[in-house]
Amino acid sequence: MSAVLLPGGAVRTRRVAARRPRRPVAWLPLFVLLIVVLLEAAALLRPQALQLHPAQNSVLFKQVSGYSMLALMTFAIAFGWLRRLPALARRQALLKEAHLVSGLLILALLALHLVNVPLGYLSFVFHAMALAIAAGALRSVLGPRLGPKACVVLLASHIGLSCAVVAAGLVHVYLVYAYTA
Repeated sequence: MSAVLLPGGAVRTRRVAARRPRRPVAWLPLFVLLIVVLLEAAALLRPQALQLHPAQNSVLFKQVSGYSMLALMTFAIAFGWLRRLPALARRQALLKEAHLVSGLLILALLALHLVNVPLGYLSFVFHAMALAIAAGALRSVLGPRLGPKACVVLLASHIGLSCAVVAAGLVHVYLVYAYTA
C-alpha cells in the first residue's frame, strides 16, 4: 500500500502491485528434451555425425572435456542440493535453470567425448545420462499433469540414473589413470 496526498489534505491509499516471483523459463525443459532426443538419435543412428573436428580424438580434448564434465556434474549435484536451502528460496527458478543447463552441457560434452567409442562403457554412460536428463525434464514439463506417483517415479529415475552416471564417470577416470599412467 502507498499513500497519495490529494489537494486539501485528503489522503488516498492505493495498492502497489507486488512483484511477481521470477518463473522458470517454460521452454527450457522442452528444449532440453529436444536436444536429448537429437543427441540420442545421432548416437544410435549416425555416431560419426558427432565427430565435429579431428581434435576430438586428441588426448587434450579428452582431458578437457572429461574434467569439464566432472565439474559440471559437481555443479549439477550442488544445484539440486542448493535448491532445498531455505536461504535460497528466492533463487529457486535460477537454480532450476542452472541445473537443467548443466545437465544438458554434460550430455553434449559426453556425446563429443565418446565419438571414437560409440559402443562400450561410455556409450552406456551416455544413454544412462540421456535417460536421467529426459526423466528430469519430463518431470519439469508434465509434473502437475502426471500426478504425484508418476512424479516420484520420474524423480527417482532422474536421481538414480544421475548417481549411476557420476559413479561410472569416477570409475572411468580411475581406469584411465590406472591403465594409461
